[in-house]
Amino acid sequence: MKLKIFKKGFNFSQDGPGNRLVLHLQGCNMRCAWCSNPEGLDPRGALIVDGKMAHEALCPHGALKDGRRDEARCESCDRVCVAPENRNAGIRLSCEEIDSEELVALAMDAKALFFGGGGVTLSGGEPMSQFEAVAELLENLRGKGINTAMETNGTSPRLDEFFPLIDHLMLDHKVPDAEKHKRLTGVEADIVRGNIQIAGAKHPDLIIRTPLILGVNDSDEDREDFLRFYDSCVFINTAFEFLPYFDYGKVKWEKCGMEYRMHEDAHVSADTLGAYIRRFREKGYRVVKT
Repeated sequence: MKLKIFKKGFNFSQDGPGNRLVLHLQGCNMRCAWCSNPEGLDPRGALIVDGKMAHEALCPHGALKDGRRDEARCESCDRVCVAPENRNAGIRLSCEEIDSEELVALAMDAKALFFGGGGVTLSGGEPMSQFEAVAELLENLRGKGINTAMETNGTSPRLDEFFPLIDHLMLDHKVPDAEKHKRLTGVEADIVRGNIQIAGAKHPDLIIRTPLILGVNDSDEDREDFLRFYDSCVFINTAFEFLPYFDYGKVKWEKCGMEYRMHEDAHVSADTLGAYIRRFREKGYRVVKT
């Protein structure tokens, strides 16, 4: 089966242990304003514009102007601008389709580079959005003895089916309040919390990750809400990681023709980060920094 991949490359320790081949899969059901990989949101692939090369004539529907793309006009478009016969330097599709067998071969060729307990990590976008193809890929990787990891937003009702195929599971938990979670991500919080409870009790190597963002989840109340929920869970081997907000994705939002809606400075202070780490450790939770 083929998978849509928008980025692949090596990373050490940040996406699972050791040196890893990280595959970013296209498509995500969340719409977080702070997303650092907006090109991975649209399951069809995003249209990425190079402003210097994006001449208006490249789009027969008039969606290009002054080096920028009109997202609304592109919504129901036939995307003739990125058809093979119209390949150009001004506008491109974010992803490519790669057969799972080719990805396994790539991993096998790179096996000598998987030092420090490394292997292959599936990230996104949201890997579970390509469920069947990802299942095939993970089964084949495990069959070749390759260590596997996945970073997921935790919204798939079938996530636990993948537990036997994933050596290291990284699950995002962005907002503790249900109403705020729905408003800011577009997805109900219950499925995420349910998967955290299941993964915490069943998966042998789980990291729960939270992006800390000013005005989103940085308050004392937010922190204690997270803890109240975790205190209701059973964890067999779970760690927590807090990732301070950064705006490195802002330029990519613009290149994708989408408005970056985060306010000017959403960075949290070192004191806020420290308070989260201190309180979680006081409660007996293991906090890591990858």
